[in-house]
Amino acid sequence: MKKIPFVILHGWNLNSKKFTSLSNSLSKMGYRVYCPDLPGFGKSNKPEKSFKLGDYLFFVVNFLKQNNINKANFICHSFGGRIGIKLAVINPEKINKLILTGVPGIPPVPREKVIFFLLLAKLGKLIFSLPFLSVFKNISQKVLYKLAGASDFYHTDQHLRETFQNVVSEKLTFLLAKITVPTFLIWGRQDSLVPISIAKKMKRLIPKSCLIIVNGVGHAFVYENTDIFIKYLRPVINK
Repeated sequence: MKKIPFVILHGWNLNSKKFTSLSNSLSKMGYRVYCPDLPGFGKSNKPEKSFKLGDYLFFVVNFLKQNNINKANFICHSFGGRIGIKLAVINPEKINKLILTGVPGIPPVPREKVIFFLLLAKLGKLIFSLPFLSVFKNISQKVLYKLAGASDFYHTDQHLRETFQNVVSEKLTFLLAKITVPTFLIWGRQDSLVPISIAKKMKRLIPKSCLIIVNGVGHAFVYENTDIFIKYLRPVINK
């Protein structure tokens, strides 16, 4: 029997190269694996305009069509999970199993706080552009973006910053209850970017979902500790 392939959707400011170890591990298990560079990252083209989450969804659906993938198991990390959640609701027939890890399906930081600190950071950019304060510019912005829960924004290329704001401002919480595909949340207990409390709330909202908590690892363990991730993924694959 032909195995259902895997599609890996990477996180913000990452690319397919980060997931080479995971891709190789799944390939050795006999699966076809696809890990596209999402628009703006890796070797993909930079969007000519600011993207919204729907644009990334369109990209993924088109990618599936181009590669003749009728249905796949999706491993979605962080930002990639935002796309995965939307795909699960709008195109559930494309997903066999949805595996989410470190995904902010519920904002870790309230949206209002994010907007406040992003505006403050922009104001700080103007203030600290003054010659006698410029030495503090980078430090001040970095602190403010961290307080906003938007450190990714600080590290994002200028051309993608509006896209980042579009993506994080789109609410996904109401979609979680509409997910009907088998969903597994594999979470690092030490995830400080998207804490375990978020995973537990998502588990309560997604019907018949399963939460697997992994001790001793954090937000990036899906690609930094691939062997550990595979250990917890195997039972999910075999269900």
